[in-house]
Amino acid sequence: MVATQETQQVQARDEVAVSTMVFHLGRELRTALDRRFESHGITSQQAALLLLSRLLKEPSPIKMAARLGTDSAGMTRLLDRLERKQLIARRVSPDDRRLVVIELGPRSRHVLPRLIPEFQWAEKGLLDGFKKSEVDQLNKMLRRLMQNARRLNES
Repeated sequence: MVATQETQQVQARDEVAVSTMVFHLGRELRTALDRRFESHGITSQQAALLLLSRLLKEPSPIKMAARLGTDSAGMTRLLDRLERKQLIARRVSPDDRRLVVIELGPRSRHVLPRLIPEFQWAEKGLLDGFKKSEVDQLNKMLRRLMQNARRLNES
């Protein structure tokens, strides 16, 4: 019985350690990227929104909110800030007038080419010293963690 309780305590401690490490990793990465994007006058979340706007067909706030880790109120604030900077514009979808789509604004064409290298810099720095096989294994584990986290949100 004692061994079982000890095993459960160790497992619980290890699980907390993983979630704590993931949380701190995200915070450290966001801080590093925010410092890099500061010279462009935007945050890492704003940069991610601009890149998503370029990559997605008919990017909408609904499509992007979950990918950016924000809710509808946070998304509205994010879009308001980028719109004031003339980096995006909100338009009614030509296919469905109930939907809002995000278009890149006139100033975004000067900023966008400088964003990808900043994200690549962070990726390279994070994976410094890792072998390709380790990166592949890490990606598989992170996908599983993401699936598990999504299941937590469903329950």
